[in-house]
Amino acid sequence: MKQPKSDLATIAAVAQLLAVILAVTAMYFARDVFIPLSLGLLLSFLLSPIVNRLQRLGVPNVMAVVATAALAFVLLAGGFTLIGRELTTLVGDLPKHKGELVAKARSLGGMTTGVGGSLGELADEVSEAIEESAEPQKEATVEPTFWNKMLPKMGSEGKEVPHDGTSAKSPLYVQQVQDDLPLASWATTAGTVLSPLATAGLVSVFALFMLIHREDLRDRIIAVVSNGNYVTTTEALDEAAGRISRYLIAQTIVNTSYGFVLTVGLTVIGGTMTESGSFPNAILWGVLATCLRFVPYIGPTAAAIFPLAIALSVFPGYSIAVAVFALIITMELVSNNVLEPWLYGASTGISAVAVILAAVFWGWLWGPVGLLLSTPLTVCLVVLGRYVPRFKVLSTLLGEQVEIKASMRFYQRLLANDEHRAREMLLEHVDENDLDSACDEILIPSLKRIRLDHDEEHLTDADTNRLFALVGGLISKLKEHTDPTNEQAGAESELLCESKDTATVIGCVSHHFSESLVLNLLRLSGADHFQLDTVDDDTLPEEVGREILRRNPAAVVIVVLPRGGFAQARYLCRSIRGEGYTGPVIISCLGKFKNFDKLFVKFRKVGATSMTTSHSQTRSKIESILKRRDPVAAA
Repeated sequence: MKQPKSDLATIAAVAQLLAVILAVTAMYFARDVFIPLSLGLLLSFLLSPIVNRLQRLGVPNVMAVVATAALAFVLLAGGFTLIGRELTTLVGDLPKHKGELVAKARSLGGMTTGVGGSLGELADEVSEAIEESAEPQKEATVEPTFWNKMLPKMGSEGKEVPHDGTSAKSPLYVQQVQDDLPLASWATTAGTVLSPLATAGLVSVFALFMLIHREDLRDRIIAVVSNGNYVTTTEALDEAAGRISRYLIAQTIVNTSYGFVLTVGLTVIGGTMTESGSFPNAILWGVLATCLRFVPYIGPTAAAIFPLAIALSVFPGYSIAVAVFALIITMELVSNNVLEPWLYGASTGISAVAVILAAVFWGWLWGPVGLLLSTPLTVCLVVLGRYVPRFKVLSTLLGEQVEIKASMRFYQRLLANDEHRAREMLLEHVDENDLDSACDEILIPSLKRIRLDHDEEHLTDADTNRLFALVGGLISKLKEHTDPTNEQAGAESELLCESKDTATVIGCVSHHFSESLVLNLLRLSGADHFQLDTVDDDTLPEEVGREILRRNPAAVVIVVLPRGGFAQARYLCRSIRGEGYTGPVIISCLGKFKNFDKLFVKFRKVGATSMTTSHSQTRSKIESILKRRDPVAAA
């Protein structure tokens, strides 16, 4: 027995859900492998443009990779050295600012109620901690050992003699106590130190091998996942690599510029507004801002907190803190509204909501490293959804551009009875494109969708009539939008139409009322070139043929709006020819047809001259027929 399609779809959906759960579980438990691999891939994306540039200059591949890696290592080592030196200076200068720290804490305690005592205690603790860190190391004291406590303490004269080591009669007993489990302690310390170093080593190895063998890896990936579709796979890999590389380069430029400007700004503030003439460790805060801003959301906040905390705790008053706050706010506004849109552009293709959701998900999965990798990994998912149909949901949910056609958004507004928004969408599309585009991409697909939902009983007769009435009203609004708006211009237009001999075209519907709305659109778009008349919808085909013969138009258009209508259109065309009309007959079948040739042959057998599949084709065909008929008038 054949399995129903609904059951197969359910099974496929459950299988995909289980695959996603399995993949997330594997990434969580194998994060010790996936994190270095992802960081190495990210680093290779960042360095690959430099390697490619060196190769274009004639440098061999391996030498280009080694030179790029050496440059990156020098920059990282210099940055860490600078940060370590600045941190050492900061810790050494901390006792100098003890008085201001304590005074700020006490002033805050006096300004508040309920927590003043706590802030006062905090000030005392700060003072004690700084004093302890500033005092030289005191002489070591030896605690009493077991022998000092247990041996007799009485001298020869019966007096208590302390065993302080001052004489032979009062010896000082010293017991050397060995640390518990020295090997375990060393192992713990070594693990704490070596774990980040091992991760950094794996990242470096992965990045180097990916850069050296990047072409080989690309070929292998295409061979494995292409399934014979090399064009789509190549385009997907190129788009993902290009988007991630552009994003990383742009982010590096923005963050480096931000750190440099912050360093300069803090230096200027310290030189012009402080008695000492400098802001403590301005270079440190600039370098930290550059590094921290690579982490979404949390990084910029942390980068702003450090200089603000120093300004509040070190300098008297709050003017320096206000200046630093104003500097950071100004930089954030310029960065977020000028630099990032200009440099990033459409480099990621991820929506703002998707960036937040990605940061939360990858941060939960891999911690701080997940935050750093959230945007590049999400870019890969969006590209996967763009090129693999079964993952299209990822592109729809996470992509910057909504993967929904204009006609469907317009149809949704009609279903919601939101005539105002539907009219705005329609007029915006006309202004940005043209009337023919609005007909082919919005109005006619919406009419077909209404017909389809009615045939499948998703819409009642009342709902269908309401939607058709809405579309008819919008077509009238469209006519007001495209025609002259003032009465004088309208009168001049009417006089002009009456003064010239405009060719007449007769339009016929094949089987449904919605096709009369299509004829209204054709009348509107072709008003400058021909006059479109219609025959009543309830007229019999034979009477339609006689009426057309009597009027003798320049052309006849029979509109077919699928589904259905082909047999009725052929019968109507046969009737028109049977009554003796010899002019052009155009069959306007609005849609995409795989068997276009067979369908056109059937219409040719009953007398059709040509067949079109869109509104713009129909209008162009009528105009070309009129030009051949009367080239002097067309000129």
